Amino acid sequence: MARTKFAPNPEVAKQKQADALTKLELGIQELLESGDWQKYLRTQSRFHNYSFNNCMLIMAQCPHATRVAGFHTWKSMNRRVRKGEKGIRILAPIIRKLDDEIGDPDASTRALVGFRTVSVFDISQTEGEDLPEVETSLAGGDAGLWEALELFSIDNGVPVYLEASLSGARGYCQYDDTGKPIKIAVDPTLSALHKAKTLAHEIGHSLLHSCTEYLGHSTRSEKELEAESVAFVVLDHFGLDTSNYSFSYICSWQQGKDAIANLKASGQRIQQAASQIIDWVEGSFATGA
Repeated sequence: MARTKFAPNPEVAKQKQADALTKLELGIQELLESGDWQKYLRTQSRFHNYSFNNCMLIMAQCPHATRVAGFHTWKSMNRRVRKGEKGIRILAPIIRKLDDEIGDPDASTRALVGFRTVSVFDISQTEGEDLPEVETSLAGGDAGLWEALELFSIDNGVPVYLEASLSGARGYCQYDDTGKPIKIAVDPTLSALHKAKTLAHEIGHSLLHSCTEYLGHSTRSEKELEAESVAFVVLDHFGLDTSNYSFSYICSWQQGKDAIANLKASGQRIQQAASQIIDWVEGSFATGA
């Protein structure tokens, strides 16, 4: 039976996936060697609902991308992909129904069984009707983000306090005897921007790290990179100044045979935490919401 577009050649599909994974590994290796972690984080801030792997693939193939979608999605928005434009290959999950183990034909569960490659296109590769601007600003500027982050943390079960005399620290996250985060404190003398940045940083810790990990981490550790990266993605997404961030130390601790795997694991954790914060804030506080 002749193959159709609904049944692509499995060998071709396999090769496309292998090519995408090769691009991914090369992109991560380049990131490790260059230390340009901010470049990745800015991509993540634009595509916060995309996985670490797919953000890396978008950055590697189309660094200037700002908004991507598939061919038919663009068509549904009355835009068309220009002839000759090359798609950005990313990984899409394959979800299948699995039969119930006891043989009940009416019972099934859906599970991730693998990935396939799909093409998306940046808006710069399309033409057609103008799209409405995506509003990501918050009322009140820096103070608006502070308020939104404070309420996010409270909603997440971790109240926020302004505390002076933090012995030189700008903020901290406190845990109870069971290791559960129960409080975040921030220095009230900081500027509005710095308070928002510090709160986003400590929220990153509260979402990602156990009490032992938090108490044992240094200012140049993997855990600190994760919390600082979450703060960067959140602030950058909402248009706040991130020019004073520095991640130059990433090269010093991401070395050795496990460097790529370690960075990928951290990247996935950062994406999940930042996306959780951004989605909540946009759903509750973004202008026009």
